[in-house]
Amino acid sequence: MASIKGELEKIVGSQNVLTDEPTLKRYAQDQSFVQPRRPDMVVFVENVEQIQKIVRLANATRTPLVPYSSGKNLRGATIPDHGGIILNMSRMNAIIEVDRENLFAVIEPGVTYRQLQDALAPHGLRVMTPFGIVPERSVLTSYLERDPVLAAPSFEDGNALIMDTELVLPNGDLFRTGNWASGGRPGAPNGPIRNTIYRLWTGSQGTLGIMTKMAVQVSFIPADRKIFFIPFEHIADAVEPIRRIQRREIGTECFLLNRFNLAALFAQDWSVPNDIPAPPVRSEDFALLRQHLPPWVLIIVINGPMRRTQEKIAYEAEALQEVCDILNLELREALPHVPGAEQVIADELLRPWGILKKFNFKGSVHDLTFKTPLNNLPNVTEIVTNLALRYGYPESDIGMFVLPLERARALHVEIDLHCPSAECSERTMVKELWLTASGRLVDAGGYFDRPYGAWAPLMYGRAAQYTQMLRKLKAEMDPNNILNPGKLCFA
Repeated sequence: MASIKGELEKIVGSQNVLTDEPTLKRYAQDQSFVQPRRPDMVVFVENVEQIQKIVRLANATRTPLVPYSSGKNLRGATIPDHGGIILNMSRMNAIIEVDRENLFAVIEPGVTYRQLQDALAPHGLRVMTPFGIVPERSVLTSYLERDPVLAAPSFEDGNALIMDTELVLPNGDLFRTGNWASGGRPGAPNGPIRNTIYRLWTGSQGTLGIMTKMAVQVSFIPADRKIFFIPFEHIADAVEPIRRIQRREIGTECFLLNRFNLAALFAQDWSVPNDIPAPPVRSEDFALLRQHLPPWVLIIVINGPMRRTQEKIAYEAEALQEVCDILNLELREALPHVPGAEQVIADELLRPWGILKKFNFKGSVHDLTFKTPLNNLPNVTEIVTNLALRYGYPESDIGMFVLPLERARALHVEIDLHCPSAECSERTMVKELWLTASGRLVDAGGYFDRPYGAWAPLMYGRAAQYTQMLRKLKAEMDPNNILNPGKLCFA
């Protein structure tokens, strides 16, 4: 590695090639259960040309290379299974263009959700954002990893958010899609041309190329909105309301939270931690809210466009009330014991990271994140609660977030288990529960589309022919196996 280090220093400068022990240890692990592994060095890059040169050097020396943007993936995605080089692109954080007329922004890998949202606000725009995202997480990487945004129930507002892209292929060549592919720019007369070839790199964990620029769809901030709450005693009671509301295409954002997550979101004496994992913090608000809030609450947001704002809100609100009347449900515009709950939710629509206050509970959160059909929701919930009882984990300490996708064609489900970040008997128990629950959920029809850590063999092991095809694809595109070796494309 000594000779490689010298070559890297020629490319990026000696100050940008780090091999000190504290740095390597920091990049060797995150808050997940994924086995730590130290890189051999961390290299900071500032432009595409440097990335191309490093990729070619890695090919010549057969050196593993792990793309890294913000480091805010909490599930082990950038832990270097085979050591090698961490390619840190966090300094490539330019918002290259904001086009208000054609509703897109061009960004580099280091651009974060907080940075982009703040930059778009003066233009009256917003980028669609996932619930519970770390504000310093890379937008580009988040979209590549298919983090579903809060607007995912709406096909128009929550999908096809990636437009033109630019990436460095495993051989070091530059590859572009859309207008870029023909030598143009995203600002050409047609705007960013939507394409499907970029899907080859979504969920690929940096194994098939390194994305260096992305044009992302942005939207106007709604002129007005109305927020509604529907409480439920049991999660099974929410299935039919979600189905009917989504079939009638009511609202843009629609999601379900259980009592634990609601209490964490609304607890006023907790704040979003600066670092994750976080030190535990006691909260009287959280404890009281867990006693008084409904077990489950469905939140529906009806947004008004720039024209005929109130008319649109009125007819969708009327349709929502009709559904509730038919199903004998209580439709609320406020939550008891939570003054100003509607304003908290309104703020979360632009900056939905308030739920990260849940890390104050015990310090570390380990989610079970998967897709499943709507009818399967009660079943997968019961599987986790029954396993929690067997392992001695309190059911009341389970957090849950459910997001309909494309008008409830499927659901995105996140089930949180909490434990201390330091090794102890409680953490060991939660890890065993998490591993067991992951396998049981896959057996029950849960689709883990983020193949990190223990989830990778669970998913790939059930699709032998598909996995073989992925290995062939990886070998064809990256014959020297330098890009994030040890991981395999998309699930």
